[in-house]
Amino acid sequence: MPLAIATIEAPLVDVGLREQGIEPLVIEWTPPARGDLGDVSLLTRAYADDDVEAGNRQALALLDAARPHLVGAGLAADLVPGMDARVILHAGPPCDWDHLGPAMRGQVARAAMLEGWAPDQGEAAALISQGAITLAPTDAHGVVATMCGVLSPSMAVWAVRDEQTGAEAWAPISDGAGDGLPAGSRTRDMIARQRMLSDRVAPGVAAALGSTGPIDLTGVARRAADAGDSPSCRPQVAGMMILHALLPGLASRALDAVPAVALIAGADGRMALPVLAAAARASLQSALGAPRSSLVIGMSGNGTDVAITLAGIPGTWFTAPAPIAEDADVADGSAPPDAAPWTGDQGVIACAEMAIDARLCLDAGEAPGIAMGIASRTDGAWIGEGVARIPLPAVRDALDALVPDGRMSPASA
Repeated sequence: MPLAIATIEAPLVDVGLREQGIEPLVIEWTPPARGDLGDVSLLTRAYADDDVEAGNRQALALLDAARPHLVGAGLAADLVPGMDARVILHAGPPCDWDHLGPAMRGQVARAAMLEGWAPDQGEAAALISQGAITLAPTDAHGVVATMCGVLSPSMAVWAVRDEQTGAEAWAPISDGAGDGLPAGSRTRDMIARQRMLSDRVAPGVAAALGSTGPIDLTGVARRAADAGDSPSCRPQVAGMMILHALLPGLASRALDAVPAVALIAGADGRMALPVLAAAARASLQSALGAPRSSLVIGMSGNGTDVAITLAGIPGTWFTAPAPIAEDADVADGSAPPDAAPWTGDQGVIACAEMAIDARLCLDAGEAPGIAMGIASRTDGAWIGEGVARIPLPAVRDALDALVPDGRMSPASA
């Protein structure tokens, strides 16, 4: 029987064996957490805790059973809890005005102008700094905002509800995930466009859904994925499916809204991205509070920080500096230095689709790559696409809070 020798990550040994006429069986192996002893200790606690395993099974079962549907549209002030005052919501984890990324600050200031609370961006910034206008993270109000998205009371929103649990989520209606609220001389156009969304698109969609009934977004997402396109192209497929489902109701109940709805559906193919993000959030809420689960159910950036939250630690964000997207594919005329750090709540889509376990991220030494849109650092406009990864310090902090040193699960005690 011929001699067979297996080696693990030992290139010098491999060479020596080959010089003796022995072809080694080379096994590719990476030590847990890439050999970091502190992380290995943390992973040992996390993997040994039977309560974490039980919590993850419960969270995954609840997530699998979720059935989010598009159920309506309307003004944020009418649909979103807590939007009846001078409040502006921003994507990403909580932070104060000065800590927001510059592109996000511009979006927030222009939202104040849209509401008529300030005549220009300078006055809007002053009012926000003085506390005359309240800033809050979208997550605190059940909202998801893609890219540099913000939400103020008179803006239009999609309304999504999980038919299994009743969990609700909302997302700003937009004709482009990264267009946001344009700056400078386009302010008048921005106000006119937002009025079109709130006065024509939202009532038209609400009337159409009143005629045809809710749209099953789980089915839409699955069919978009089955179409074979890359993750960045799936919103285009989903958008056409949503438009197709809305058209009979629009034709019978809101014919005058058809041009406006068609305009946002055909603008850049990303009309459905906020809808899919809201569907993901409503689905993930079903797993919120699953005891001691290490499943990542929130992932968001504000242009300065990126943060995650775990199903087993509801209401707590774990933050790290927001990374710049890798493998950037930017539009003509844009340069990578203009790219803003991770901005937006759309990471929840990956959380729902991939069922990301924080333990596996730390074990592998990196989080999975997530397809992300890239926003301009200066004005928040969509300038391209890339891949982003959750920074491991946020993952490490989340796991350390979930399984603090010295805790033993009842089963292992």
